[in-house]
Amino acid sequence: MKSIIVLLGFLAGCVIGHAQTDPSSPNKSTVIIGLVTNEKEEILIGASVFWKDTKQGTVTDAEGRFSLAARNIAATLVVNYVGYTAAEVEVLPGEEKIWIEVTGVTQLKEVTVQGKGFDTHISTLGIRNIENITSKELRKAPCCNLSESFQTNGAIDVTYPNALTGVKEIQLLGLRGIYSQFMVENRPTMTGIATPYAFEYIPGTWLSGVDLAKGASSVKNGNGGITGQVNAEIVKPDIDKPLFVNMFTSTEGRGEVNVHLNKKGKMMHNGLLLHGSFVENGWDMNHDKFKDSPNRQQLNGMYRWKYDGPAGCAQFNVQALTDRRQSGQFRDIEGYSGPRFEIDQQNDRLEAWGKYGKEELFGKKFLQVGNIVGASWHRTRSKFGPNVYAAEQKSLYVQSIFQNIIGTTDHKIEVAPSIQYNDIQESVNEGNLDRREFVPGIMAEYTYSRPNLKMEIPDLVIVLGGRIDWNSRFGWQATPRLSAKYNFTQKSIVRVSGGRGFRSPNVMAENISLLASNCNFVYSAPLSSGGNAQLGPEEAWNYGVNYTRNFKVAQRDASFSVDVYRTDFVHQVLVDVEQPPRDSQLSVYFYNSAGQSFSNSVLLNFQFSPLEGLNVKFAFKWNDVRAEFADGNLKTIPLVAKQRGLVSIDYSTPNKRWSMNTYVQIVGPQRLPDNSFVPHELRHDFSQITPTFALLNAQITRKIGQNLELYGGCENITGYQQHHVIISAEDPGSIYFNGSQVWAPMMRQVGYLGVRWSPSGL
Repeated sequence: MKSIIVLLGFLAGCVIGHAQTDPSSPNKSTVIIGLVTNEKEEILIGASVFWKDTKQGTVTDAEGRFSLAARNIAATLVVNYVGYTAAEVEVLPGEEKIWIEVTGVTQLKEVTVQGKGFDTHISTLGIRNIENITSKELRKAPCCNLSESFQTNGAIDVTYPNALTGVKEIQLLGLRGIYSQFMVENRPTMTGIATPYAFEYIPGTWLSGVDLAKGASSVKNGNGGITGQVNAEIVKPDIDKPLFVNMFTSTEGRGEVNVHLNKKGKMMHNGLLLHGSFVENGWDMNHDKFKDSPNRQQLNGMYRWKYDGPAGCAQFNVQALTDRRQSGQFRDIEGYSGPRFEIDQQNDRLEAWGKYGKEELFGKKFLQVGNIVGASWHRTRSKFGPNVYAAEQKSLYVQSIFQNIIGTTDHKIEVAPSIQYNDIQESVNEGNLDRREFVPGIMAEYTYSRPNLKMEIPDLVIVLGGRIDWNSRFGWQATPRLSAKYNFTQKSIVRVSGGRGFRSPNVMAENISLLASNCNFVYSAPLSSGGNAQLGPEEAWNYGVNYTRNFKVAQRDASFSVDVYRTDFVHQVLVDVEQPPRDSQLSVYFYNSAGQSFSNSVLLNFQFSPLEGLNVKFAFKWNDVRAEFADGNLKTIPLVAKQRGLVSIDYSTPNKRWSMNTYVQIVGPQRLPDNSFVPHELRHDFSQITPTFALLNAQITRKIGQNLELYGGCENITGYQQHHVIISAEDPGSIYFNGSQVWAPMMRQVGYLGVRWSPSGL
């Protein structure tokens, strides 16, 4: 079956679910097209291919394929790949396609071929700075959903969930996650009102891996992704286990069950992913009469159908979920007779999407096309004390991707027209935020690769891309971007990137935690202008450099990388929570920035395997994130740690039966919003700058036979806790009541146990 899939994938040039398919055929001359694999039918990237006794040659691309000018006589084709025995194949005149298999893998394969010596790695073959988090890495922590999959990652920071809303958010390159683009299998999704919950709607067992692209990435998927892209890859029905079960429970009062059901066919495959979870407890560790963690109930399911055959490659998917959260005040407060500040959130979502791709478009043998169509419906109904929030969104996404080469495989071109449509009906109390947005656009991306036969990879690759979109709300938007990489050696690479990005703000959905207060909400132009105006689009330039090197220390694998990025906003929507009361009312102001706004971010990452089965990882991040607010002052953005650190130690026994994982997250000082206008007796527990603290987590996994795996661990082992979370907790009716200033965990130690089982083996 595997050989059939590989061969059909080669012959059909399937592009679905792959962001960088590389067609290979010259336009003006007869060429030979080939695929290079090892004896296990695994593709080999960067293999050198040349005609014997000549200088005519090339290297295989990211699909293991190559194109080379054909000979008009019988000739010998030579294939070299580090760690494999050289292969020589006789090619007769008229042969147009060939599959070459090389043998003799050595210990160099793991580092040189795919760079997968570590469970989190940055390939030295990829053009862009993409960090891959594998499924093995995800199992080192209780990854119950995507928002919890970054606990052992130094690039992404996850904010601590608000006690009243339970919403988590990521930060990338020092900026909020709203400035990175979220995708599922290279398809943009869960935008608009779904934004605050998006990462919690992808269960952890559904993930086969997560690709984290940093900086200005491809324009193929739209003009968003200012700071990068987070792409979740879902397990495929033809690769996943026929039956897989995961069960999980924790002292938080959390329970979870995941079931995977898959049926493989010759060309068609079906899969069903099911998830059910709940959190039920009455924890109030700081005795403020408010729940430390919301009660939650979620049912989530996805059906997958995949076809891979002579007619092309196709898939169809449907996901449906319902999610409810209840939190807030759950006990009477002495001396307070007003209504309880209770929170009830209900979200329902239905989404369907399909993909189809085929080669030989319009009779052109190597002109390929891929199509994506997706539609979704999302509804939320929520009550936050006196605040009522209701929204409904209908979205449509359509894209076609055309791919070809120009002359040789050194020059590649992609063109992709697309349409994005969002119809959002949204209200906050008496305020109406309804809007429709229609965005047709087209992108083009040119890639130049310079083969290096001695190095056996393209040592220089430049990608120049751009797109034009017309936004029905904001007009024309032009998005240029550039990425380039240069390999000093196969194991040492430098990358640079730069480009512009746009995004349409969804201010209430993206700041839903602010509803956990008694504030008024004002959507306006800068306060200095005194007028109300439509909030404009956000626009920014991002540019940066990455250096990655894989090397040996005492014959053991090691890896080092450094990222340096800057984001400059041309226009940004600021959230100003630092204005004093007016007419006995506190307000949150949303307005377009009138001055400078920027982010500088530096990340150092080192991984080392000092002993067999032992891996250590160290990461350090420095962020400088500031913006000029309406008062004219350039301020550090609140609740962003200037320094962060990560130390991770993993060990597996030689027989792989036991594995131990432990990691420490170090969080530096963060600026809290200015509370000087709040009465001292209400704010004395909220310092202007938060202290540095560390969180220790550990997990042990035991594999029993081939089918069963038990795991257990503890989060926040040292019990570090933010004791005072809610301003004016004793008076929920006060204008100063505020539960959104969360900078550390509110819960002490949380222990958990889980089991994974599959009759076909794990």
